[in-house]
Amino acid sequence: MALSRYQQALSFTRWSNWCALLIRLLICSALGAVFQAQAAPVTWTGEWDSTWRHRAARVSLEQNGNRVEGVVPLYGTRFEAIATGRELRGQWSEHGREGSFVAIQAADGRTFTARFGTGEWATGVRVDATQNTPLQAIEAKSPANTLYHFLTIMNAVGPGRMELQSEASRFIDFSGHGVGSMSELDYTRLLYDVLNRLTIPRIWGLYPGDSGDTFKTQLSQAGSDKRFVLAFRKRNDHWLIDPPSVATLQRTLAELQLARPAPGPGRSSDRLSPRDTLRTLVESLDEGSASAIERAVSTLNLSNLSAIGQQYDAPRLARYINRALERLGALVWQEVPDDPLATEAYVHFEHPEGRIAIAPVTTDDGVVWQFTPDTLHSIRHVYAALDDLPPSTLRLVTPTPRSLYFEVRDKVRNISSKLVLPWGPMEVWQWLGLALSLSVALLLGWGGGRWFRQWSRSSIPSRKYITTGVELALSWSFCLLAVGVTLRFVDEALSFHDVAQVIVVSASWTCIVLAATTLALIFIRLVTQRIRERYIGNGHNATLVSLAGGVSRVAVILLAIALLADLLQVPYQGVLAGLGIGGLAVALAAQPTLQNFISGIILYFDKPIAVDDFCRFGERIGTVEYIGMRSTRIRTLHRTIVTIPNSEFSNMQIENFAKRDRMFLNPTLQLRYETTPDQLRFILAELHRVLLAHPKVAAEDLRVRLSGFGAQSFDIEVFGYILSVERAEFVAIREDIFLRFIQLVGDAGARFAIPAVVNYRSADPAVSDEKIAATEMQVQRWREEGNLPFPDFAWQDKAELRNTLDFPPVGSAVGDSPPEAATR
Repeated sequence: MALSRYQQALSFTRWSNWCALLIRLLICSALGAVFQAQAAPVTWTGEWDSTWRHRAARVSLEQNGNRVEGVVPLYGTRFEAIATGRELRGQWSEHGREGSFVAIQAADGRTFTARFGTGEWATGVRVDATQNTPLQAIEAKSPANTLYHFLTIMNAVGPGRMELQSEASRFIDFSGHGVGSMSELDYTRLLYDVLNRLTIPRIWGLYPGDSGDTFKTQLSQAGSDKRFVLAFRKRNDHWLIDPPSVATLQRTLAELQLARPAPGPGRSSDRLSPRDTLRTLVESLDEGSASAIERAVSTLNLSNLSAIGQQYDAPRLARYINRALERLGALVWQEVPDDPLATEAYVHFEHPEGRIAIAPVTTDDGVVWQFTPDTLHSIRHVYAALDDLPPSTLRLVTPTPRSLYFEVRDKVRNISSKLVLPWGPMEVWQWLGLALSLSVALLLGWGGGRWFRQWSRSSIPSRKYITTGVELALSWSFCLLAVGVTLRFVDEALSFHDVAQVIVVSASWTCIVLAATTLALIFIRLVTQRIRERYIGNGHNATLVSLAGGVSRVAVILLAIALLADLLQVPYQGVLAGLGIGGLAVALAAQPTLQNFISGIILYFDKPIAVDDFCRFGERIGTVEYIGMRSTRIRTLHRTIVTIPNSEFSNMQIENFAKRDRMFLNPTLQLRYETTPDQLRFILAELHRVLLAHPKVAAEDLRVRLSGFGAQSFDIEVFGYILSVERAEFVAIREDIFLRFIQLVGDAGARFAIPAVVNYRSADPAVSDEKIAATEMQVQRWREEGNLPFPDFAWQDKAELRNTLDFPPVGSAVGDSPPEAATR
């Protein structure tokens, strides 16, 4: 006990030491990371989206050594400062005004906080230059130009672009009218909220003509009678928005909101109007995430597309529309009507090849606006017609992420514009790519199959597992798999039309499913063979392997059929539903098969037999060779094979000889009636003595009795068990016992009775009187000594007699081992 406690304490101490070492390593790693982060160089160079009281603008900083210079292009502000790590101190100047400031950069390098000498504050967030496009030079030479740029800039305001709101405020003339306590930024947002609820049919139609230095236009809300007058004033050769009062804007906004209430609970505003649909598509594709692509696809009316086209072609069609819109110029959402109750389709662009239109569609969620099926059908040709038109130069948002298809198409177009000309449902380069890809796929599949055949023949000398049929199946599987995978990649790169899409997708997945199914079936076959031959210790496990292999093959085939039905748009769901009506007929037709299968499972779990068991079934005897899902095979003593359905076999009376622990010995000895009673007593005692002394006879349940009087003999019944389960050994032991019985009966002067009619033509040989006298004297001696073994031997005599005989008998050619020859 003390040693055990010492070992436990020692184990706990070692465990504690390991834990302490692990904690030290973690602490050192954390400190190293902190020191490394602290040692990382701090830089102020870059673009910062800054915000301060009533203002926001883009700040550009550049650091050389410890000197930092910067500028705010919007206001002409300049900075000169000295950087000391994350601290920046210096001076600012703006149109003759100047002052000091101090700024501290956050530890992660993403933000800073500054304080000016006047006590005012400012904050900034670092902007990745690759995420946003800088604002181009903007002119305000007309009211249309001013309103266009104001709305375009405000439409682009978002995270990382808050400085645009300050730039948009430049188009408002704040010099003649105050905005009270409201900041200029807040006023700019309020004015935009009002304009965003109005529809401007044609911004470029706002020309002042000869109106002088002022101009007014009346804007309306689509689907209502609400109006709003927007005024412009010309100042220093630039047209600016003449700002209405704050009260007017707030009152107008309330009226517009009342006339157009927000959608009810549970309804999304993504597709409530043509404007919502157009904006959802563009902004979702700008985001580029999987959920955003799904939102973009939801703006398309896919009713005329096949199920495969809806799954694979829809995202590309959405990108086609977006890229076409990019070439038509910067979108102004306010030019698109936002009336959710309109019934006429909105046509955004028309071309001889087709048009881009949005129309209302009735769905389970109500009426939504989606791009029309005609738009989806013609968008490829429309985009091809706009392909040479450069994108708009005014880019205030992140360009749409490029897909693999458009990258490949642009590169092909740079090689030759003729390759992108339409030819049937696809363009020329798509046909060429498809033909080339199929050729390469077939070549790879053929080469892979040929390599495998050579490898199997050189590396696997035995043809036991990899047969010629398996080689052929594997070769075709490799070929089909190469074709399928290649077509899937080609589909992503070439973007087929809906008709070609259905063919290519169906063919590619069919090849992949067939190849995978064949490989799976071959794998199951090889694994079951390998396990059955090398790792099975008993026949019962072989039954399990057989059943598992059969069930696995059926499952693989059913799964392949279901996948192919789904890929080929076979309405198998209706077939499955129809089984509810025709289920009775199917059940009746499949009843024998199901019975056999269930019976096979019962045979496995009940375990009445196993492979290699020797048994009696009905009137036949044989060895079990195979237990399958449907039937069981028996090899009879005539070396023939009997196949029995499992449903019948499980109902048979089966006597399994392989399950016995010993073998029954039950002969009947017949002695002639001339045998005297004392001779019978002697023979019974000696027979019992022989069995007790034999090492291969069980001592329990052993008896030798005079069982009756036969027609021609005294009948002696021997009842016992041989300690053997092998038939060959049992026969040899029984033979030895019978020979000893014959010798014993002869030595007692008795004879076996022969059930036959004998005509004596000579005198019957006399019985030996001497043997009879000796036998009777021995019985008399047992009486006198009190050792008469009736009705049984004394237990001391049994113990002395046990295992005193020689078996095999002295002089036997097999020594101590019984014959092993099979006699089944």
